[in-house]
This record gives sequence, C-alpha cells and structure tokens, in this order.
Amino acid sequence: MAAGRTGTGAALCGLVAAVSLAAGCGTAPGGGGGAPAAPVDTRPRMERVAAAWEGSAALAQWREGFHPLDEQDWAPPGGFRSGEDKAAAVNGNFTLRAALPAGPPPATPVRWDAGGTELTLPLLTAQEAYEQMGRAKGAAAEPEHALPVTAVVFGETTVRTSRGPARVPAWLFGVEGYDTPLTRIAIRPQELPKPPIEPLRTFDGGTAPLFGHAAASPDATSFEVTAGHGACDGGVAVDVLEGTDTVVLAGRILPGGKAGRDGACPAMMLEQRVPVTLARPVGERLVLDSESGAPLEKGPRRR
Repeated sequence: MAAGRTGTGAALCGLVAAVSLAAGCGTAPGGGGGAPAAPVDTRPRMERVAAAWEGSAALAQWREGFHPLDEQDWAPPGGFRSGEDKAAAVNGNFTLRAALPAGPPPATPVRWDAGGTELTLPLLTAQEAYEQMGRAKGAAAEPEHALPVTAVVFGETTVRTSRGPARVPAWLFGVEGYDTPLTRIAIRPQELPKPPIEPLRTFDGGTAPLFGHAAASPDATSFEVTAGHGACDGGVAVDVLEGTDTVVLAGRILPGGKAGRDGACPAMMLEQRVPVTLARPVGERLVLDSESGAPLEKGPRRR
C-alpha cells in the first residue's frame, strides 16, 4: 500500500551544491560544437523528482524489496597476481574445472539485521550464476587467458541494500591461485520499481548525464559522481537537493570549454569524476538522477 505523500517543503532540505549556478555556455555531451547552450537551472527539475519520490508507492516498494546497492566486483585481498588475471576477471574470462552443483539450491531467505526482517525470493542455480559471471566458458572453449574455477559451493554473503545491510544467499566460486572465492548473489534479478516521474524526453545542452555514484558507506557525506560531457565543454558540476528519503543529483555543464583549431568539437563523450558534499550522511536515502528520475546506480559507468 502506498505511503501518504509528504509536503515538498517539509521533505526537502534545500540545495547544497558546492558550486552555485553560474551563467555560461556549453555544448551537448559528445556533440560537435554549435551555438553555446543557455545557462541551465537544475533546481526546478530536481524539486519535481524529489516531490514525486518522497512518500510515494515506488519508494515504499524500493524499501520493501531486495535491491542491492553494491556492484558484484571481485577484489581478492592483496590484489591480483598479474595484470592478465585482473583483465580476465574484469572481462569475465573464466573456465570451469569443477562440477557445478545440480538442481535448485536450498531455500534461503534474505536476512536484514535491523528488525530481524526476512524475505524469501527465487534463487539462481549454480549453472545460471556461473553463466552470469561474464564470458564464462567450458574447458573446451577456453579463452586465451582465463581464470580456472576449481570449486563451487552454496553459501551466504553480506551486501548493502536499499533497506540496509543484509545476509543473502550466494554462490561461491573458488578460483585457482586465490584464497578468497568470487561471490555471486544467488537471487534472481528483481524488477526495479517504476519511477513515479517520467524521464526528460529532450536533451538540454546545459545538462550533463550521470552514470554512477561512489557513496561507499551510509555514513558518507562526501563522494564522487561519474558524469559525462562533450570534448569542448568546460567540465561538469553536480547540483544536490537533499530530502528526507532522497538525494537528487543533477549534472550541469560548466562554461570555459574551447573548440578545436578548426572550430569543431570531436563527437566523443568524456567522463569526469565530480566530488559531491552532503549536509548530512547519505544513510539509506535513495540517490536519484534528476534527468532520468530514477535511482542512480552505485559504482562507475558500466561499459
């Protein structure tokens, strides 16, 4: 059941962008120059996004479901043995040297420490989890350099979720030469709540796309946001609007860019990590992208 919507004035804490809005010009990210974009005021859109989410049914669904906030990156303690091993892990190059457990895994709920809440969800088989690791191959189709998977067991792991830390069922893949297994959440992907506001349909040359954020802890008040801009733009600033249950971020193109010698801009997208500071810890608030109106994913851009 949807929660009652709170008033915008009570829910929002105000704009706390480190850089104030300034007049300037920019080009569309990845664009080829042309007329400078007019200065953009991100606040009206941010306020609409925050008002739509605060107290909404989508927020309640986000809070009640299982939505992990961390990427499933494998980082062995002490690092990788070689650059080749790291590249193989990043690219999903594995080869199977162990038998995959057959049949469905035992029913294991997600367990949240706060309040002792549990949620039982459909689980992936070992075969399905292995196939999701990337370009995982059988021994007969081994890539040029692949990491051998030598053991596969069912267990648990701890992850951050939209409802706080939780113990979740997981498949643990032992990798030759490493003491720490590669862990994959065993829960089938859940459908995300539909944002209660439509995305912006038309591109504004003064705004910048956001690809991810790096708020690693609920206690974080400072973190980086990965944003995109065109080759002739002056960079990106990220404006922030904090609410009771949301943190809305908006990318804004900065003035000061320069065109090439021929007056044209290469048609390419550049990425920039922009520092953001909040007035209070992010906690379990949703970090939202103003442009899409949807939660901004945790971690860098997925290529």
